[in-house]
Amino acid sequence: MKANRPNTAKPAQPVQAVSDPDFKFPSFFAMWRDWIVKSEQQWSENVSKLLKDERAASLIGKQVDEARMMHKMYAEMMQSYLAAANLPSRLDLEWLDERMGRVEDGLAAVQAELVQLRSAVVKAGAASATDAGIVRLPRTRRPSAAKPS
Repeated sequence: MKANRPNTAKPAQPVQAVSDPDFKFPSFFAMWRDWIVKSEQQWSENVSKLLKDERAASLIGKQVDEARMMHKMYAEMMQSYLAAANLPSRLDLEWLDERMGRVEDGLAAVQAELVQLRSAVVKAGAASATDAGIVRLPRTRRPSAAKPS
């Protein structure tokens, strides 16, 4: 049997709660942002060093020119394939987009003039439809009677 001894142990330290204002979670977004900034700086420094070398810069320039030429040849080849298949190419779609823009601009101008014409008619005193020359025909059609079968 244990003897009843007085409790002389120190009280346990309270666990730091999340609601404590001094407690902070690590900011993963800040860490990620810092990593991105540092990696961009490293890339920039390395590319700058590489481009300062005249031989490397000329080789890179040649490769870019070759890639540009290949892209142009590929675009022309695809345009001819699409034309053979009777399908629109990118140039055709760009032309259509430009033309539709002009049609939309014309339609907006017609709509603006219609609004101006309508306001001019109202100002001229044609408040009702009959004054404006709009005649509504009377409804003379009658619904047909249900025929017994």
